[in-house]
Amino acid sequence: MNKNRHKADDCLPLTEAVERGEVSLVARVRKQYPGRPIKPGRLPGLLTVGYWDATGHQTWGLPPHRNEGIEICYLLSGEAFFGTNHDSWVLKPGDITITRPWQQHYLGDPTIRPCKLFWIILDIESSDGRNGWSFPSWIGPDIQSRRELLRIFRKNQRCHIADEEKLLAKFLEHACEHMNDDGSLVIAQLADLINHVLLTVANYLSKGIHHSTSDPEGYNQSIRQFFLGLEASVDKCAESWTVAEIARACRVGVTYLTASCKKLFNATPSEQLKVIRLAHAAKLLEENPDLSITEITHSVGFNSSQYFATSFKRKYGQMPTKFRANL
Repeated sequence: MNKNRHKADDCLPLTEAVERGEVSLVARVRKQYPGRPIKPGRLPGLLTVGYWDATGHQTWGLPPHRNEGIEICYLLSGEAFFGTNHDSWVLKPGDITITRPWQQHYLGDPTIRPCKLFWIILDIESSDGRNGWSFPSWIGPDIQSRRELLRIFRKNQRCHIADEEKLLAKFLEHACEHMNDDGSLVIAQLADLINHVLLTVANYLSKGIHHSTSDPEGYNQSIRQFFLGLEASVDKCAESWTVAEIARACRVGVTYLTASCKKLFNATPSEQLKVIRLAHAAKLLEENPDLSITEITHSVGFNSSQYFATSFKRKYGQMPTKFRANL
């Protein structure tokens, strides 16, 4: 059984459109993304960097999906429709989109308009999920720079900004022309490209950060993103999280975590974790009729079937067996 309620996007509509000849694509990738594979050990954390060039009528789009890393897109030409759960935009040349790990978004209305779109997806989550966000060591010159970049991306949660000064336009056009080049310096060139994009976007984002003492380091946003990650993955949610481990993953103290969760979710960290686990359980009950209640109990992170059933009834007004029978 695939226990992920949400899985990272595989860009299948784009892959199929490339195969049909509707759109051209050039990209360096790893994992499930379409393009030329990056060799193991090179630029760890980089999932995909590249561009598509869509001309004429397109029959495809990218419906609501999630990526496991920070995604930055830059519209070089044409027009594109982009949206999240909360807002949508018609992108013009020079527009930049930023989505954080596991944030739902889509491209197309519902189809892609003729356009040239550049993107980067960079995984910034630690492998065990307990150390919070962290840029790979090849980003920035030192750890202090990487921490400041993360602070800016946490603090300013905007998903759409404009490169009004066109600082990136010519740079990215040149990068696209050489994306498929081979040579001894190709990895260094990709690293330079990604660092340049991250720094430029961070500078734009930093201008939109108001000086405030309410969340000076963007920690509340980090906490929100942590729980969003739990919503996105049953596997991650089912791990044996303690409040201290959640605080460590969000890089805050337990007291701060508890106060922030009260503000964000009107719940303690443990209560919010339980809410998310129960939501996963309800989804599994609906979509996996062959799974026993005991299997579902452990799949979402509960150790006791009795406690799970009691908690489920308190949340949904029915015992799990009755909930399933009434679907």
